Amino acid sequence: MEYLGSHPRIFFSKAKEPHHFSHDFPKWCWARTQQEYLALFQESGDAPVVGEGSVRYLYSRVAAREIHKFNPAAKILIFLRSQEDFLPSLHNQQLYNRDEAIENFEQVWRLSGNRSADTIPACCREPSFLDYKAMGRFREQVERFFAVFPAEQIRVLAFRDWIADPRQTYLDILDFLGLEDDGRTEFPPVNEAKHHKSRIVASLTQNPAPWVRKTSTLVTQIAGKQLGILTRLRSLNRGTGYRSAPIEPSLKQEIREYYEAENLALLPLVSWRRAGEQTRL
Repeated sequence: MEYLGSHPRIFFSKAKEPHHFSHDFPKWCWARTQQEYLALFQESGDAPVVGEGSVRYLYSRVAAREIHKFNPAAKILIFLRSQEDFLPSLHNQQLYNRDEAIENFEQVWRLSGNRSADTIPACCREPSFLDYKAMGRFREQVERFFAVFPAEQIRVLAFRDWIADPRQTYLDILDFLGLEDDGRTEFPPVNEAKHHKSRIVASLTQNPAPWVRKTSTLVTQIAGKQLGILTRLRSLNRGTGYRSAPIEPSLKQEIREYYEAENLALLPLVSWRRAGEQTRL
């Protein structure tokens, strides 16, 4: 989305992932009213393509239907990563967001669908996201969109195609959106994995208690300027890469085999860039 948002004929909301249409995840939905949602696009001008990207629309059981009610002509772009890569990345992101507390990915994979209350952090916004096996069932998630939108309005792309040839995949997306090539040839990595160096500092800065907010405000007032203490602490506490160790090859293979049958059923819906590669995500 970073690359599409820089195209001169595309306007993406500067505020990321409003999750307006995923009403079943209320703690993730921060643009709650239609007025709040439309306000995100006030600066779109005459851009022919206007949109936003909210990852959890894919997992939502109501988002596809709600998006169709809002705009039946909407075009839906879905990127899928292989589950053995996606799920550890999701786990790491949920650790960073403090929606997850267990650092060992294999442990949470084994606990999928059987998490006891004492393993779910009090600040977890959506406990169902801790069912990693369910989060990786892409076929049923994608089919919810095909159930309400015409196939020609949906493009499902394999992330491995993007990695192999980002320029050509980018051109395919522009063609899908009815836009001309803007000449972009550079596609540097964005949204690299990150982790908290200290979980204690993260607990104070990510979801600060009222006393922490008041202290930060008081120090700012005394200093007579905007120090941005919490923001600075968050930045200092941010490390790059995954917090947990890489998963074992045997576990990767187990995950591939777990989803093999439903991925095979999903493959006909994926727009493949490379001939002969329609074997797995």
